[in-house]
Amino acid sequence: MWDRKSLLSASQFSRSDVEEIISLASRLKQKPERLCSGKILANIFFEPSTRTEKSFQAAMYRLGGSVISHKDAGSSREKGETKKDTIRILSSYADIAVIRDNESGRMQEYTKAAGVPVISGGDGSNEHPTQMLTDAFTIKEEIGRLDNLKVAFIGDLKYGRTVHSLMQLLSKFSGNEIFSIAPASLSLPSDMKSMEAGRYDISQLREALAETKPDAVYCTRIQKERLNGEKGSYVVDSTLLSVLPPHCRIMHPLPRVNEMNVEIDADKRVIPFVQAANGVPVRMAIIAKMLGGA
Repeated sequence: MWDRKSLLSASQFSRSDVEEIISLASRLKQKPERLCSGKILANIFFEPSTRTEKSFQAAMYRLGGSVISHKDAGSSREKGETKKDTIRILSSYADIAVIRDNESGRMQEYTKAAGVPVISGGDGSNEHPTQMLTDAFTIKEEIGRLDNLKVAFIGDLKYGRTVHSLMQLLSKFSGNEIFSIAPASLSLPSDMKSMEAGRYDISQLREALAETKPDAVYCTRIQKERLNGEKGSYVVDSTLLSVLPPHCRIMHPLPRVNEMNVEIDADKRVIPFVQAANGVPVRMAIIAKMLGGA
């Protein structure tokens, strides 16, 4: 069971924890409540962000709280201050902290340094647990369930931290089938391959989607900033959508680069911007639960 002292990994959550967050997020989406009035959130970002940073900021404001923000540019980090010292300082000014890092696996260390509840805003190629919960909320709202799903993951599955987190979450529900479609050099890490019900090369994309008939397609960009010589590319366009079931939803955690053609945005099955907007009520629910407001 989730102890609400930190939110760093999908492994912290039971099925019931996920369902509680989704239920509260649904309530707050319909009618925001000032559950964190007088509280301060520190957004500590050592890696660029648009959706995660701004949605946490919007979430805290809608809960009645305030936000202080950090980016390395213009801060004492430019003078050589360590990340841990920056975290110690900023968390001492706040009641809860969101930390995003370009390195993998240091969130436990940062949590000890902070001394307040810490939420991971994503760490390197490891995990992105609040995006995972946003994705689960979106699937539940759009498809109506989190059990007995066929989900196809496309793109950079090696370094895609949103993929790693969502796959782990789906494994907590029953009857789900996960299909991976990726360049050979960007397939799932070896310790996650057991989750696959089927594996396809990116060159088989159309055939894979036609064969699996997924309920959801989860697209990810090729993360060039993390590559070590690996290569890969793909494009989701109207020809691919033609082989997908009418009820299927096409998701993307954004930013998209060239892997999703804007021509498909008008299709009601394409929901990356719905998904992004859902980040606010989900993060409201997370903050409120961790600060005892819900």
